[in-house]
Amino acid sequence: MPSKSSRFGGKFKTIQGLTLIELVLSIALLSVLLAAAFGLCNSGIKVYKRCLEELSNMQNARYAVNKLSTSIRQAREVRLISDKKIEIKAPDGSRVYYYLEYGILYREKYGGKNPVAELQSLEFFRPAGSNFIKITVKAGKEEYFILETAATPYGYCLD
Repeated sequence: MPSKSSRFGGKFKTIQGLTLIELVLSIALLSVLLAAAFGLCNSGIKVYKRCLEELSNMQNARYAVNKLSTSIRQAREVRLISDKKIEIKAPDGSRVYYYLEYGILYREKYGGKNPVAELQSLEFFRPAGSNFIKITVKAGKEEYFILETAATPYGYCLD
C-alpha cells in the first residue's frame, strides 16, 4: 500500500503515524513501568526509615550505657537509690544522679538536670555480695534494642 508523501523543505518525506492500538499499548507499558518504579522507590524509603530508627535506638542505648558505666567506673562511691535511680560520688566529691523519667535518661548534678538519651527502660541491679553494678538499657518503641553491661566503681564502695 503506497504511503502519502508531502513536500517539506524541498524533499519528499513519508508521513507515518501511530495507530490507536500502538498508542494505547505504549501508554499501558509506560504506566506499568512507572508503577513498578514508584513501588520500588516507596519500599526503599520505608526500609531507610526503619533502619534510621534502629540506628537511633542503638545509638541512644550505646551512649547511655557508655555514660553510665564510665561514671560508675570513675566513682568513689555508688549508691543504688532504686532499680531506676543511682547516686554516684564523683572523684571531685560532687554527687551525680542518673535516673529515667518519662522515657529520658537524666543526669543531675548540683541541682542542674540534663538529658542524656531517650530510652524505653533502665534498670540498675547489684547482685548480693558482688562489687559490680549491672546496667540494663532498652531503647526503641516498636522494635527494642537491649544492652547490658556491668561496671565496678574505682573505690569499690557500694551501698
